[in-house]
Amino acid sequence: MSPFLVDVTGNTFDLYDRVGWWDDANHFVNWLLLCCGLGLLLARLDIRPPWLLPAVITGLGAVLAIAWELGEWYTFIRHGTELDTAYQDTLGDETLGTAGALAAAILVTRLTRRTPIAPSSTPVSPFRE
Repeated sequence: MSPFLVDVTGNTFDLYDRVGWWDDANHFVNWLLLCCGLGLLLARLDIRPPWLLPAVITGLGAVLAIAWELGEWYTFIRHGTELDTAYQDTLGDETLGTAGALAAAILVTRLTRRTPIAPSSTPVSPFRE
């Protein structure tokens, strides 16, 4: 929930208009936080091959960044005063969101990497003898 709290707080204190870098930092950091949470949920699954986990986290983050930008466009850009700069800002926001998702994917993959267990010389039965 922290990405949404940060976004609402930024709007409440008008940081998007008063601090030039606020929007860019928000898109990167919020997607990092959001995708870390999603990535930790996905890491609980046995996703194979191992390279697929960071790819899924990054891809999911990219799709969510696109969906977020579509929501922003629909709710307040399409009839607003920022229409002239919206295209460039949207591309930058989607790029920063995807970069945040990639950073989250790298972080989650490194933190949840499981060490392989060496096979035992004696087979283990799931049933008690």
